[in-house]
Amino acid sequence: MKLFIYCAGGFGKEIFDTAKRINSSNEKWDEICFIDDNASLGHEFYGSKLFTFERVLEKFDLSSFEVSIANGEPFIRKAIYDKVKSNNIHLTTLVDNSAIISDTATIGEGVIVTSYCSVSSSAVVGNNVALNAKAIVGHDVRLGEHCVVSSLVNVGGACTVGENSYIGMGVQIKEGLVIGKDVIVGMGSVVYNDIPDDVI
Repeated sequence: MKLFIYCAGGFGKEIFDTAKRINSSNEKWDEICFIDDNASLGHEFYGSKLFTFERVLEKFDLSSFEVSIANGEPFIRKAIYDKVKSNNIHLTTLVDNSAIISDTATIGEGVIVTSYCSVSSSAVVGNNVALNAKAIVGHDVRLGEHCVVSSLVNVGGACTVGENSYIGMGVQIKEGLVIGKDVIVGMGSVVYNDIPDDVI
């Protein structure tokens, strides 16, 4: 089985390293490669093979690989997710060996949990969510599909974050709040009140 990391960029490098750590103890993939829609990038990235999406569809049987989406923008994550799913390609969930995930938490399809994250009891992490290094997801939190939770974020217990929302680095969210969909919470913010949909 091959793993294709979709997007050859900075976050892609981080996901590559996460996948290598997972593979060191699990040996899940015989090869880790990249996909990017920018054909001008060539055929190699971060010391690994690089393909366009169209080339992957031409060259590989669908049962021989799975994909992880390595983009930090919720709307781009959603667009790639829809593209991959429409081609009946399996999206894998990557959880770094250092992460702590409660046995009672629910982790969706295509989720990325990077180094030293914590997902607490009864939390629900929706499909295609990305949790960056040292993010803390409290008990009973609900993270909607395609959200991106940046490094050093603390989402207090029983919060809800709507789909396609972006939580910037170092954000602290008070317990029990509702963050709407399509929201951007800027870096370093301390959130004490609910936030409606479609705002920054």
